[in-house]
Amino acid sequence: LSFLEDDSPPTQHEPLGDAETAVKRRIALTQASAITPRRTEWLWEGRMARGALSLVAGSEGTGKSTLCYWLVARVTRGELPGELYGQPRAVFVAATEDSWAHTIVPRLMAAGADLTLVYRVEVTTTLGTHGSLLLPADLPAMAEAIREKDAALLLLDPLTSRLSESLDTHKDSDTRRALEPLAAYADELGIAVIGLMHFNKSGSTNPMSLVMASKAFTAVARSVSTVVKDPEDESGSARLFGTPKNNLGRDDLPT
Repeated sequence: LSFLEDDSPPTQHEPLGDAETAVKRRIALTQASAITPRRTEWLWEGRMARGALSLVAGSEGTGKSTLCYWLVARVTRGELPGELYGQPRAVFVAATEDSWAHTIVPRLMAAGADLTLVYRVEVTTTLGTHGSLLLPADLPAMAEAIREKDAALLLLDPLTSRLSESLDTHKDSDTRRALEPLAAYADELGIAVIGLMHFNKSGSTNPMSLVMASKAFTAVARSVSTVVKDPEDESGSARLFGTPKNNLGRDDLPT
């Protein structure tokens, strides 16, 4: 019990990290009565909401990207059933897996998109270097660009590649550090965000368990849609599209 005779000062707590000490944190309280309720506004009626993160998941080669670029095209033409029907709007696309010249632009052309309203999202630095959009670091600059172009949709293809390399996409806490600020910005700006996700190889029959990486992806997203091959189609060309998770709308939408 020699520590009882120790005159040294009590052990101090570990210092907070730089991010925590940079700004003094305070608790802010808001009465629920001061918050005005808002109805859900839909980018795609009943399926994908504005001001929220939605996921489109599937195995490789099932056509989930083709579906998403069809959605992009409809938004630029004002042809998607929802709040913006008849109102063509800009779309931002952050994509790294496919070549823009060889794949993405031809897909958009085939879908009938207004190419003048589709913007490739990249990041430049003061050193003149180029890179890809990273979350959450680039969110403030992205928000400014969204306001400037009045964009209605941000497509992240694939979503996992947009998270900072310092974050482990298989850990809930790390994933939420990127996705929750993204969802907050989407809500503030009223923009729909769609993230493409791959299926894992677990073989589960639960589509929510098939989405790769942390469960935080499907937890933070307000809707999760899937694209799978039609098991009853002998030609192998037909696909099934469904929305197994839909927090803001009906959960019994037809496949």
